[in-house]
Amino acid sequence: MRKIFILIILIINFSSVAFAECNFQLINFGESKQALGKKIKKIINIDEFELISTPDQFGGEIFMMPLGEICRDEQEIIGTMIEYLFINEKLERVQLVRANMPDKNLMKYSMEQYGEFALPEGLPIEQWKGNHYWEKGKLLIEYVSTNIQAGNIEVLSIQRIKDTIAMSRYLERLGKWLDTGN
Repeated sequence: MRKIFILIILIINFSSVAFAECNFQLINFGESKQALGKKIKKIINIDEFELISTPDQFGGEIFMMPLGEICRDEQEIIGTMIEYLFINEKLERVQLVRANMPDKNLMKYSMEQYGEFALPEGLPIEQWKGNHYWEKGKLLIEYVSTNIQAGNIEVLSIQRIKDTIAMSRYLERLGKWLDTGN
């Protein structure tokens, strides 16, 4: 019985470390879409890879892909999407999005990487909803868990603490749009 308990603890530790070692950011904030395209091309080993981004109505461009394409050996992240937000051709934000999954793997990853935070006593982790912020060096990290129409969603956002002028304008346009109820 003791061997089984030790084995379970080791499996949990090794599986969480694997996700923790996945470097999903790939490029630094302020770098270009071309730099991201080159990195992804090397990782997925496709010569004719072209980075395709979608412009949004607030002045940004979003490139998204399954995180499993970057971190192929990580079973814990299956179903997680990564989004890179570029404004004026420069990386401003990275988000991991995990919708309708029966686990809280993104929350567990966030707590392992950036620090634990208090959860209500007696509430199972799968039922917790809310958000939490961390500051790590020059980065602002936010974890969100909330309900959506078809279930639930987890989002991990990473951006610079000191917004660039472009990011501030982007967030202002987004806020105005949200205030109109669209």
